Amino acid sequence: MAKETVDILPLSVAANLHKQNATANIPSGIKCIDDSIDGGFREGDFTIISGVPGNGKTTLARMFTTAFSANGIPSIWFSYEMTIPELWDSFEKMGADASLISYVPIVMEHEYDWILEHIDKARKEFGVRAIFIDTIRDVVSAKNESNYALYVEQLCKDLRDYAIKNGMMIFAIAHATKQTRSNTEETSNADIAYSNGIPATATNIFHVWRGKKKDEGMTYVKIGKSRRDGTKKDWKYQFKFWENKLIPVDNKRYEDISDEF
Repeated sequence: MAKETVDILPLSVAANLHKQNATANIPSGIKCIDDSIDGGFREGDFTIISGVPGNGKTTLARMFTTAFSANGIPSIWFSYEMTIPELWDSFEKMGADASLISYVPIVMEHEYDWILEHIDKARKEFGVRAIFIDTIRDVVSAKNESNYALYVEQLCKDLRDYAIKNGMMIFAIAHATKQTRSNTEETSNADIAYSNGIPATATNIFHVWRGKKKDEGMTYVKIGKSRRDGTKKDWKYQFKFWENKLIPVDNKRYEDISDEF
């Protein structure tokens, strides 16, 4: 069967056809984050949240979820690292209640096609517009292990294509393997596990780490990438970890992060 031909148009015309609505920014609930990504998230975004285990990646993702819910935007969580009761308990500790507009599959599978099927179901039946995958590593089944890096790279490309085609926002949590020379837990794009294809694919990348000793109780978020505002790359913001949430200290760029303990 012959393939359907695709229209070829002048670049400026084609860009207008595919243009995202700049007035439809979707707030993260955190002003400094929104300021760093040109006003907020947009449909079609593929966002990576990275850091070493236990440093606040999932906390940041939960905060996005509650902000979306407050604005009437449903989400779905594919949670591989927490059971459903553990995930709900973590939301309740942030102050969420039964009004939270977020969904989960009651059984999890480690297959992209399975995830895609359930994203489609959630989109069509519940109007879901935000997808959270915790973690991207756990989508890989045993049969993909031998080619893990290539599989994850293609997986990220497919997820971004899906987000753009269907007007969704996809958030993938990715563990980092600490390689950057620093006395803190700060990470960079190069530290993302099997990161060859992930930074190039993502619309946004956030790195999250906890302070130590003199900064104990503080959490930091660094902009690893913003496709719409590259001038903010490596900007850092300081948060207080309080009641299972990240509270911005002053919503201003934080530059004086010392490696000394």
